[in-house]
Amino acid sequence: MKKLIKFAAAFAMMLCVGTAVAQDTEKESDNWYPHNFISLQGGAQVTFTNYAIDKLITPNFAVSVGRFFAPQLGARLHFQGYEIKGGYPNVGTYKQKYFTGDADLLFNMLNIFNPKRASQNFNWNMIVGFGVNHTWDYADYEACRAQMPYNEYGLHSKRATTFNGRVGTQIEYNFTRNFGINLEIDGNYKNDRFNQKINNKCDWQLSAMAGLVFRFGLPKKKVVEPEPVVEPVPEPVVEPTPEPEPAPKPAPAPKPAPVVKEEPLNETIFFEIRQSDPVGNEVILNKVVEWSKKYPGKSITIDGYADKGTGNARVNQKYALQRAQKVAKALEDKGIDASRLVVNSHGDTVQPFAENDKNRCVIIIGK
Repeated sequence: MKKLIKFAAAFAMMLCVGTAVAQDTEKESDNWYPHNFISLQGGAQVTFTNYAIDKLITPNFAVSVGRFFAPQLGARLHFQGYEIKGGYPNVGTYKQKYFTGDADLLFNMLNIFNPKRASQNFNWNMIVGFGVNHTWDYADYEACRAQMPYNEYGLHSKRATTFNGRVGTQIEYNFTRNFGINLEIDGNYKNDRFNQKINNKCDWQLSAMAGLVFRFGLPKKKVVEPEPVVEPVPEPVVEPTPEPEPAPKPAPAPKPAPVVKEEPLNETIFFEIRQSDPVGNEVILNKVVEWSKKYPGKSITIDGYADKGTGNARVNQKYALQRAQKVAKALEDKGIDASRLVVNSHGDTVQPFAENDKNRCVIIIGK
């Protein structure tokens, strides 16, 4: 009973500390938090006792529902169970059914150590929890015990429900914001009646499971729309003032042709994160094609960029080059000769815009 009170007090203290961390957290990392989740897992478990470990491994299944309140902290209700094994030397093993329900706190260690990281595709969680066990179906145990020459151990069916303390770790890989896979290893601290062997020493159960996770209730993605392209206003052509005709003078000289100012070409195509296809930018591409027809002797420079706030230098160099190359390919497909196109990639070494997300772009300049 004293151990049960200690575990409950420790769990309550961790819950209070975790709630304080969640309230102090204001950063929304890539619009992932807060969110709810449900996870289905399967694997194996073993209870450490005075019998060969390899003979006591049994299948194990789990389901959990929970919520991450902030990038660093979450909580869940976790239910696992199916079958456990125990054994007596010189007699054999026995099976019985079990069920464990826990309330767990989840600490995302990567977000704790690096709260400004942009990607949430990979996570590492530490788990601390407390709950109860329940065992049943003792027929196999009683048959095994009946073969013993003396009654060294006793069955305590009246205490089939006992406490469970848990520490564990979980790694998680997310394919999208909604779906991912996880691998979890837990150590569960249990009353010595868990496997019906009474030796006044609590048991340890190790479980290893892999599973799927589905997230829901995520914040909506913030869509950053590119700034509208301001069309340059051509300067008005000033006609020269005609001179009055002098009387009996030769006819006036012909008027000089009006000076037409060359139209500049400076267009920008913006991209979403990890996007490199210029889909939806036909207006800009067609404008570049029209300019190239009007000035057939001019070259066109295509500079690709990536934002410094996400990814790394190697990945950003790749995306910047892909963006520039795909814009050049789209212009070639529209009839511009490839010899007129100059393709450059600046990666994230140059940031033409003050706002981070605008730097996922390609700038097209006619010269």
